[in-house]
Amino acid sequence: MNVYFPKNIFTELILNVLPEELKSKTSFLPSSLIKQNILKDENSVGLIPTFDLIKNKELVVSKSFGISFEGSLCNSYFYFQSGEKILNEINLLGDISSNEIIGGKIAIKELYATEVNFQLLTNEQNTDGKNLLIVGSDNFNNDRLLEGISFSEEIIEVLSLPYVNYILASTNKSNIENFHNSINGIQSKIYSNVEKDNFGENVSESLRGYIKDNISSFICNLDEQDIDGINQLLRLSYFHQIVSDIIEVNFV
Repeated sequence: MNVYFPKNIFTELILNVLPEELKSKTSFLPSSLIKQNILKDENSVGLIPTFDLIKNKELVVSKSFGISFEGSLCNSYFYFQSGEKILNEINLLGDISSNEIIGGKIAIKELYATEVNFQLLTNEQNTDGKNLLIVGSDNFNNDRLLEGISFSEEIIEVLSLPYVNYILASTNKSNIENFHNSINGIQSKIYSNVEKDNFGENVSESLRGYIKDNISSFICNLDEQDIDGINQLLRLSYFHQIVSDIIEVNFV
């Protein structure tokens, strides 16, 4: 069975504790491409952004594994220009997915009663003087995230539930079940590795301390609150008229 993950510090932490037979079959891809791969590869599972279900309701989804955040530590951060009175535009940088584009617009509208335009940037474009939403590893360079506003905290404030960033999906129920059978104790193994400074990538000492202090808000063993978070996040797309019907998730 093939496994497709987005590449970020959290999936690297997961990869470090996967059994060898899964680790050897795991590939890193941009978040926006993982859904396409699991649709083409019937013998696969992948961590897809939650809002990718909007156009693929037929996918089966794990009810016990994913990437969920319950606090400030997460994979995406806003960086707003100080002194700006009106928020008109936010520029997107990094491993952008449907979650940042759809969830970001919804969160800004819910919390700040304003609608903003989102613009995609490349890494080569100048970011000076721009409001940013950065996804992925760039947040962990040069202690950048310590100056940002946590995307997960904004979503959590809207939902009053955890923010499930990635869900494990497949076209085949048995693939999900086989993955479940291979990951016993994964959460405690991740926490133990973080305590031992076994990070997936190089980060500064100050960020190591921040991650250690906040690692308990990174959840991959989902529970009922996380399932409620998934359902409520998807319902927001209905309430904001992005989709015409409430999405019913095929949980396994």
